[in-house]
Amino acid sequence: MTQRNLTDASGRKWQCESADTPVVDGGADRPIGMDVTLSCSTASVATPVSVTVGWQWEKMSDNGLGRMITLASPLPKR
Repeated sequence: MTQRNLTDASGRKWQCESADTPVVDGGADRPIGMDVTLSCSTASVATPVSVTVGWQWEKMSDNGLGRMITLASPLPKR
C-alpha cells in the first residue's frame, strides 16, 4: 500500500493510503491506466473518506487531491 499525507485548504491534515490490493505481476502496485481507491482519514472526521482517483494519484497536487477529499468528506465531528 502506498501512503501520502497532505493538508487541505481548510488546514486539515489528511493521511491517505491506497485501499486496493497490490498486483504481484511485474512488481507494480497497480496496472497502468486503472483507477485507485484511496482511504483518507483526519482527526476531525469520524470515519475515513473513500475517494476514487486515477492511477497517477501520487503525482497529483496536494490542492487538487485535497479538494476531492473535501468534497467527499462528511461534516467534521463535534
